[in-house]
Amino acid sequence: MGHHNKNNSSILILWLTLLITFYMVAGYLASSGLYADKIASQERHMERIDPSKTEKGKTAPDYQQLNGEQYESQQVEVGMYVDRIETISTKETLWTVDFYLWFNWTGDEIKPGESFHVLDGEVLSKTLVRSSSDGENHYALYRVAARITKAFNITRYPLDNHQLTIRVEESDHQWKALQYVPDFKETAYSSRVKVPGYIIHSSDLVNKPHAYKTSRGDPLIPEAEKAVYTQLTYALGIERPDWGLYFKMFQGLFASVGIAFLAFLLAPGAGDRIGLGVGAFFAAMANTYINLAELPGVGRVTMTDMINGIGMVTILLTVFATIISTHIAESTNDVEHARTFDRISLVLFIVGFIGVNIVIVVAAAV
Repeated sequence: MGHHNKNNSSILILWLTLLITFYMVAGYLASSGLYADKIASQERHMERIDPSKTEKGKTAPDYQQLNGEQYESQQVEVGMYVDRIETISTKETLWTVDFYLWFNWTGDEIKPGESFHVLDGEVLSKTLVRSSSDGENHYALYRVAARITKAFNITRYPLDNHQLTIRVEESDHQWKALQYVPDFKETAYSSRVKVPGYIIHSSDLVNKPHAYKTSRGDPLIPEAEKAVYTQLTYALGIERPDWGLYFKMFQGLFASVGIAFLAFLLAPGAGDRIGLGVGAFFAAMANTYINLAELPGVGRVTMTDMINGIGMVTILLTVFATIISTHIAESTNDVEHARTFDRISLVLFIVGFIGVNIVIVVAAAV
């Protein structure tokens, strides 16, 4: 009996070490990855609205050349008013928006309302609402509907935040010939604008030079120079208003894990114990497939994958724990030791699973 007790104690220590190591490693890897993604996302958003910075991965203009050259560029005041966001789809990587766009300029040489385009998108309709002239001073107001492509970062979904950007760029005249001047005073978004599943927490307007890697074969551009055009960006920052979607997505998984934990309340060796774990595992798998159906196919591990994966591994470990407990109770006739194994395992499972989920949520939340 003493030999059996010593072996059972060794099994318990090894098992507890395994559980503690699993939850600590899983919590660290998941939280550090999500936190790094959150910081990188914030930096990208700041770069996007900083007129003196170029986003990582984008072609940077030669600011020294742009600031050093002396040239007379046409100044065009431009503003926007977002009237409606019709759709937004993280799965289809696009969103559609209706907005007003106006131009104020001097001179008859340019027509900025006819030479702009929307970057990363398609203009579905463009209607001239009103135009007026007072000598050389001109004004034009357009209503524009656009479908804009956006690769939403879903790493922290469903606690994600995004920056919806409308980028209007001059097509005919380069930076040295024409520059937009943001109309900060009048640019805004309607109080009727709603983004399903999100709230708008910020808005920013910025004009930046947009450089291309090529001169586009234009013989008027020196070979060493890049084509650079003025680009106005209106950015709307959106974020989740609460944790409602989080609990809605994972309530099935959490219920499955809870059912798996109930096995530890049954007697060691009870036949229903493994059945509870197996049923809970397949329920968790079904919940995982439902969640994945809402997201685009991506090649990186997301927060949704992490939580689902940790939940499914937890259920598998409860089945393994049942096998160990049954072995202790039946092979050594040490039912009391098996019950102790169950009680300690249950406490560690509950603390570990809840703890790792809290760490993940804190790391991902904005």
